[in-house]
Amino acid sequence: MNARPSPEWVVPERVAGPEDLDPRLLRPTGHTDRLQVVVEHYIPGAGRCPGCGWPVLRRQECPSRQVAVCLLDNRPLPVRLAHLFDVVPGARTGRDSAADRDEQRRAEDALPGLFAAPARAPERGQP
Repeated sequence: MNARPSPEWVVPERVAGPEDLDPRLLRPTGHTDRLQVVVEHYIPGAGRCPGCGWPVLRRQECPSRQVAVCLLDNRPLPVRLAHLFDVVPGARTGRDSAADRDEQRRAEDALPGLFAAPARAPERGQP
């Protein structure tokens, strides 16, 4: 007996759109705002995200949380959220050049924060 799923039972995967993200991620944010998004969209188990209502099987599946963590870690967005890179300021999908990183750092350093940040030192290996 062949146990293949029938086409009427195939559920299309829901794709996250800009309207599904926390509104704070759609504008330039600082470190504190990104941390708040991560904390507010933390899901200890399966169900719905308490922050955005996104149905999840694991806590890592909330799109707002995933985008905020990527922004905090300065990592590219995961493949399933890569289509959002143009609506999320600071998001990226692949490796960028050193000039792009320097420009992004200057923009982030200019954002207001809780206290004045010290001047950045040049990265190792750069004059």
